[in-house]
Amino acid sequence: MNIENKDDFVDTFLEHYLDRGFGSLSKSEIDTLVMHLLMQHSDLKHKSNYELSLDLQITEARIKSIKHKAKLQFLAEDADDYIKGEFFALLHHSKLQGENKQGEPGKIIMVIEDSFVKQGVQGKLKALGHFADNSFNSEIVKISQASFVDLLEAFFTLQERTDLIAEVNNAIPDKNAIEFKALLKDFLSGVATKSGEKVVDLGAAFATGGVSEISTLTETFKQFFAE
Repeated sequence: MNIENKDDFVDTFLEHYLDRGFGSLSKSEIDTLVMHLLMQHSDLKHKSNYELSLDLQITEARIKSIKHKAKLQFLAEDADDYIKGEFFALLHHSKLQGENKQGEPGKIIMVIEDSFVKQGVQGKLKALGHFADNSFNSEIVKISQASFVDLLEAFFTLQERTDLIAEVNNAIPDKNAIEFKALLKDFLSGVATKSGEKVVDLGAAFATGGVSEISTLTETFKQFFAE
């Protein structure tokens, strides 16, 4: 294990540990604090829950529980930004399942280990009148294409969506895009059509290296529709 910023790790630990008086934190609270700091300042943040359980020598269930508590406690003000950032990172490893012969709508298939992110996505979908299916496996989440389109629209402000449309039209005048949701639907349909496969690696269609989620999506659209 490598601690990337030991000074920040120690300073933040002492700040919270001494906040209510020396020795006042319970073992559970200390475990939660240390997990938060490890996820912020060490290379463990890149590992799966299974790998963490081996490194920290505790059960995978306990890893999930402590990580969830840490996010609830320390990400209160930044929860929405964290969920959006993690969701877009997971898109780079997601699959697009096309409509089947029975006419069942296509779905986006994602693996979401982080229960905090999963609950955040499910909560946002519920607020939009949709839901995600994870009945087969609690970490495999299936979102219908219609729900996915509404979810992505909700992640961005009207100004961000307007700027995206303008930039795509400027780069590809023939596209003449008018509305964000229609553009996203065209993208998903095009990815499935070009592949010709029942299940497509959606992550391969997404641009990388954007300075933000909206810039990543903008570059993805520009590259895809320019082909």
